[in-house]
Amino acid sequence: MASKRKRVVLSLADKLKIIEQLDKGVTGKKLSEIYGVGQATICDIKNSKSTLLNFVSVLENEDGSSSRKTMKTATNKNLEDAVFKWFLQQRSMGNPISGPILCEKAKILAEKLGYSSFKASNGWLRNFKFRHGVRELDLAGEKLSADSAAAENFIEKFKTAAESYDPEFVYNADETGLVWKALPKTTLASKRESSAPGHKVSKERVTVLNCANSTGNHKLPLLLIGQSKNPRAFKNVKKLPLFYKSQPKAWMTAALFTEWYDEVFIPEVKKHQKSVGKEGSKVLLIVDNAPTHPTAELLEREKGQFKTTFCLPMLQVCCNPWTSLLLKQ
Repeated sequence: MASKRKRVVLSLADKLKIIEQLDKGVTGKKLSEIYGVGQATICDIKNSKSTLLNFVSVLENEDGSSSRKTMKTATNKNLEDAVFKWFLQQRSMGNPISGPILCEKAKILAEKLGYSSFKASNGWLRNFKFRHGVRELDLAGEKLSADSAAAENFIEKFKTAAESYDPEFVYNADETGLVWKALPKTTLASKRESSAPGHKVSKERVTVLNCANSTGNHKLPLLLIGQSKNPRAFKNVKKLPLFYKSQPKAWMTAALFTEWYDEVFIPEVKKHQKSVGKEGSKVLLIVDNAPTHPTAELLEREKGQFKTTFCLPMLQVCCNPWTSLLLKQ
């Protein structure tokens, strides 16, 4: 009597490999032997190819884990999406997020969204981390952003997509937080001083958006986001050398980004095109995939003359300056 075959549960990554091999002509029988599953399983994977590819595509955009073995989504998807967007926003600003902090934020969002029965249990946290590929790192150790392999893969894809653009009109925009009242962490001291008393660290910050083209020939005016609508420092200033906007927490929002895009980016680029005699050229803006950035479809203007694409989070860590490397042949 033949021994019973051990049950094997394939990961999504394994299923993708099977689909790839099927497309290359490898038989289902051969694959069933390689992966230790029945031919019926291989057939099911083949039939669900479209669904599987779409699911994995969404998973990759959300930094999910391809080691997961099912396509099951969260029970409270709206809440899950809200928590993950908040998490990405905090990490894009460099804020460390622990498990308890994430759970506490999930409770707050659940209450706002009307999920009264939601409990941010250890099980929920474990599943959330697994679904989105979230892991714990030492702050001084491994760098989340330094994924050289992913960066190289993105660069190759980008080179192909950017072939139809003049490097003069390929732009990169990125936000950074500026703690403008921060004092130096070290100080000069006379030999009479045996120690230097510390000081309370200021947390007053603003957000600054920088934007320039890949050749470095065109640098746009800065976008500065502060908390005050009418800062006293601007009193009697007739014209600012930048674009100033206010937001209660001095953060970037989708509305502010769109306003900057329409009122600053497009007019400034058109002005530059006119100055170099290349009016009407196609323009590509590259930004990271922060939740505060609208989709590429929402940012397309002038019948496709102005388009936007999104890079990997904090790709600059791997490529510095990364826009130059992207365009390097």
